[in-house]
Amino acid sequence: MSMRSLALATLLAVLNTNADALERDVRNGLEYVGGIYGSILAHEVGHALTAKAFDATDIRIKIPREGIFDGVTTFNHPRGLSSEQGQVFSIAGLVSANVIGELVIQRKGLHRSPFSRSLVGTALVSNVIHVVSYYTKVRGRKGYQGNDIDAFELSGGNPHMLSAGLLAYTAWSLSRASKKQIPLFGVQVQF
Repeated sequence: MSMRSLALATLLAVLNTNADALERDVRNGLEYVGGIYGSILAHEVGHALTAKAFDATDIRIKIPREGIFDGVTTFNHPRGLSSEQGQVFSIAGLVSANVIGELVIQRKGLHRSPFSRSLVGTALVSNVIHVVSYYTKVRGRKGYQGNDIDAFELSGGNPHMLSAGLLAYTAWSLSRASKKQIPLFGVQVQF
């Protein structure tokens, strides 16, 4: 084999390896984005199913709502939701997304999938974002309409207990993900 042939074979091998790595990176990136939107959809479906259980009509899910990574569920209800129904509706999305994330944590076969890991990561990030937004933003200021914790409070629920529960569950889930070596968004969390 000539030096030129050896150099060409080496170059082709390196390019092929780089092409495989690029393809894997692109595929993983698409799965991560799919998991983010999958978690947002699970959140909104939780709201929609709850609204349907309370006899709502014209239920609509819009993803994204305003930004890139958000959603909203709207509906009509002939009498309006009661205080208790409003509380259940407001937490249904958070519960739904966290149940999907919990399924991933519990099922070892899902730990290798970037899509699945993104479902967990997005649910946990959403928990923290909801709490931080509740305590740092003011409804009505600069167009901010509030989030699920605000809606829970407006329905008569204790927002501080809900916030504490979300943060405690998030910390517990991060700890379990760390022990099970489940990387979130491709990053191994040490918690």
